[in-house]
Amino acid sequence: MAIEVRTISLWDTLRLQWFASVLGFFQGLVVPNRRFLSWRCRHGAGRSTMNFFRDLRDKYRCDHLWTWFPFGRTLLVFAPDTVEAVLSSEANAADPFLKKRALSRFIPDALVISSGDEWRDRRRFNEEALDTGRLHRHHDAFLEIATQEAERLTGERGATLRWADFQSLGLRISHQVILGAGEVRPDVAAQLGCMLRRSNLMQRHRSAFAAFYETLGRCLARKGATPTACLMHESAAARESGRATEATRVAPQVGFWFFVLKDALELHVARTLSLIAAHPEAQTRVREEIRNAGALSAQAVDGLRYLEGCIAEQLRLWTPVPILLRRAVTSFAPRDGITIDAGRQILIHAGFYHRDPGIFGARADSFSPDVASGGSSGAPAVYFFSAHRQSCAGRTLVSFILKATLASLLRSFRFELSAPVLEPGRIPYLYDHFSVALRPCADA
Repeated sequence: MAIEVRTISLWDTLRLQWFASVLGFFQGLVVPNRRFLSWRCRHGAGRSTMNFFRDLRDKYRCDHLWTWFPFGRTLLVFAPDTVEAVLSSEANAADPFLKKRALSRFIPDALVISSGDEWRDRRRFNEEALDTGRLHRHHDAFLEIATQEAERLTGERGATLRWADFQSLGLRISHQVILGAGEVRPDVAAQLGCMLRRSNLMQRHRSAFAAFYETLGRCLARKGATPTACLMHESAAARESGRATEATRVAPQVGFWFFVLKDALELHVARTLSLIAAHPEAQTRVREEIRNAGALSAQAVDGLRYLEGCIAEQLRLWTPVPILLRRAVTSFAPRDGITIDAGRQILIHAGFYHRDPGIFGARADSFSPDVASGGSSGAPAVYFFSAHRQSCAGRTLVSFILKATLASLLRSFRFELSAPVLEPGRIPYLYDHFSVALRPCADA
């Protein structure tokens, strides 16, 4: 039986632009606008966005809606089976105009905005350098970096940890993973920060761009002088051996790692700790798991399934990239009765999907690491790393470093959340991580 597809009205299309486009622009296309996010959190604005998508689906009684979304005709997909079919298909690419325009201001030719043969070449390079799907070859060095920086975070202060502390943590770990132990470059961080702020307006900061890529070029050119246990050394070796070609454009791939690894560490360490601290039973259980694992070897960290469930639930509840936008590169039919012509867009609101009670039931708005860690069979699929062929190439490495950092912190400390307060069972749709205040309490 063919699946029904409907077209929404002009009024609903305009409302979609407000909730998905306009608010997204002001909140930040690439990096969040601190003041605007804080304002939205104070006023519970995330709920209105979720209610809009829920009401839109109910109004048309349809899980597939044609609309207009910058900058073209777009199919809005709610149905889980269609989401799976779209994300697993080779007929679409993750490089629609809006995404490509914003990200190309600081990472031109990066994997995340590539398609066709270039995408395949860059995907292969990223998977080889990041060891996608398995423990990274330098896992011991990365674990030591995470452990030392977690100790630095709690050892230097002893008081309440705030957002600036997690920013420093993310910067120091990400730079050392990419450049080698002990290598932290504030100049590179400043250049990247300038580019990111300008990218929110889809503009390029020319001087910062030139300086950033000049630095990356020098690092890639001096392979012999680079610490061997780091991503930069592996990238330089791939280029030197010919495994990375001119089409690979190694520097933008590395440039994206600088951005995404720091962003992931500072954000997800702070937010996961906040959720764990707000749920005493979960904190007790995760700390027991870490202690029972014995010495924190790479294999022990990799096996921390409950901690992994805590991270996964944080990513589900506050999906870092809530909108997955795809561009059809050829005409294709993801399901019977649905034809998407070449050039059309497909919009999947992963943030709404992850909070849909029709999919996640009673746990939609609650922190449930038991389910996420594999404690229950038949759990719905999640898409915080996208999925299938275009899933995040660095997901395995990022997950390992997150677990290593959190395990090092929770092994020695219990955390108390002062702000923003979280109420178990009613996790807000948006969280003001910029205002986070976490107090580490040593065991007696």
